[in-house]
Amino acid sequence: MTNDATSIDSLAVAERVRALMNRHGIAKRQQTTELCRILELSFSQGHRKLRGSSPWTLAQIRKVAEAFDEPAAQLFGMLPAIPGLADASAHDALLCVGSAEWPCVAWIGSPLNAHQHPEFVAHLQGSQWRVMRYEGMPLPDACEVVKIEIHPQRAEIRRPIVAVVDSDRAAAEALRDYLEQSGFSAVVLDGLPAFEGAMRTQPFDAVVTDWLFGEVTAATAIEAIRRSPKPETPVFLLTGELLTGKASESDISDVIRRLDVSCYEKPARLAILVADLSKRLGLA
Repeated sequence: MTNDATSIDSLAVAERVRALMNRHGIAKRQQTTELCRILELSFSQGHRKLRGSSPWTLAQIRKVAEAFDEPAAQLFGMLPAIPGLADASAHDALLCVGSAEWPCVAWIGSPLNAHQHPEFVAHLQGSQWRVMRYEGMPLPDACEVVKIEIHPQRAEIRRPIVAVVDSDRAAAEALRDYLEQSGFSAVVLDGLPAFEGAMRTQPFDAVVTDWLFGEVTAATAIEAIRRSPKPETPVFLLTGELLTGKASESDISDVIRRLDVSCYEKPARLAILVADLSKRLGLA
């Protein structure tokens, strides 16, 4: 059994739902059937809802509003009193200001007459409603715009770009795949010349590089990073040649001290490397 407050609220919501359906051209005799379809109710349940004798849940109110592309606040009775809103209908549109265009929802009223001077008007271009400021000379069939809602797109999170420099293609691709699974974007470069060329045209957020490339070390390339417009770029050095003696421990130690790099022996433990990388980039 519902209390008086609930009954009053249900009656008010039911009245607003009936008014919404009227605006959208749903005939009175079809409204219960349409409500049953939207809310997946039996006919008797839908009939009681529209009479206001059955309580409405928040989810049901939102679902009805979404079905007609109108704000749920309108059914809660929380919209401010906007002249003409009750007679307008909501449409997806483009708000046009100069050369800029933004997707919006526009509440579009009746066609303008010679005595109306609204702030914004809308007109159909093909199947697309376009909204613009009224400049005194409306386009044919222009309609009054009563309300405009703009919903800005959320900024996408950019994936940090990591250069993977290694002449061992299989190892580089394995590291690339792991980085991409961990939320990074990785670019594989098979040698120092390729990396130095790429660095001139593409900024990297971090670099993971082998130490030895034949008889040449990565020291010069790392020095170039420290002189670049992004000298703070984290650099991770990989080597599997310390035990064989091909790589000089003193040379690597010097680079670590002078150029602030991290060093991992191959085969690197990728989870630890990526955790260190995330921390250096402020992601952990």
